[in-house]
Amino acid sequence: MIITTARKPNRALEEWAGEIARTHSIPFVPRANRSLESLLEEDQVVLVASRERLSCHTAGGELFYHPNMAAVRLHLLRQGVEDKFLNTCGLVAGDSFLDCTAGLCADSLVAKCRVGEGGRVLALEKSLPIFLVMAQGLKKNGPVRFRGPARGIELVHGDFRSLLPELPPASFDVVYFDPMFEAPVLQASSLLPLRPLAHEEPLTPADIALAARVARKKVVVKERSFFDFSRLGLTPAGKSNRKTAYGVLAKGEG
Repeated sequence: MIITTARKPNRALEEWAGEIARTHSIPFVPRANRSLESLLEEDQVVLVASRERLSCHTAGGELFYHPNMAAVRLHLLRQGVEDKFLNTCGLVAGDSFLDCTAGLCADSLVAKCRVGEGGRVLALEKSLPIFLVMAQGLKKNGPVRFRGPARGIELVHGDFRSLLPELPPASFDVVYFDPMFEAPVLQASSLLPLRPLAHEEPLTPADIALAARVARKKVVVKERSFFDFSRLGLTPAGKSNRKTAYGVLAKGEG
């Protein structure tokens, strides 16, 4: 992985890219007039700092932050349409939510809009390029109406398997997993640039046990509709749709 700038960068842009490179030990390569194609021939992952945003380019395409489906879901919520993720998690204002697989941060944004300023959303992302792109995007990009909640998400770079044991017991109301599906939803074109960067390790019962120690109310897992949740000790929640389903380990309200 390398980091570069857009073509014809100004000094501020080069300094910003250099700061990211130094902070995260990523080689900085001056762009000059090189094409992205030539850079990708030498490095499989290319971060690009531009005046608009920080993005990441791979053979799968360009990854950048945008509320995307979260914006659609929040619009539907305002129209009175229920959101299965929120219903399954049972989040209310003031709750605390731990997203162990942040990805594009769509679920974290929907959760933050639900729990409000008095609630907490902590999102963990193991992949460094995904983390960097989302961290910058949450701070600076996306529609103005979502920037307050987006900036309220605490995004942390790290593996939940290392971070969960460090958290106090029952410190979050809901602990959530949306792992990269082993069998992808082919229609989800927005996820294509994410897949080459994501860590695709399947969840195990030991992972659920780590989460259950930290969860006060429940552990929730999103998976494909045909997934056997019993292998993780979870109970299917409600009706699945054609593509996805949720499994839950309830801890009670105490």
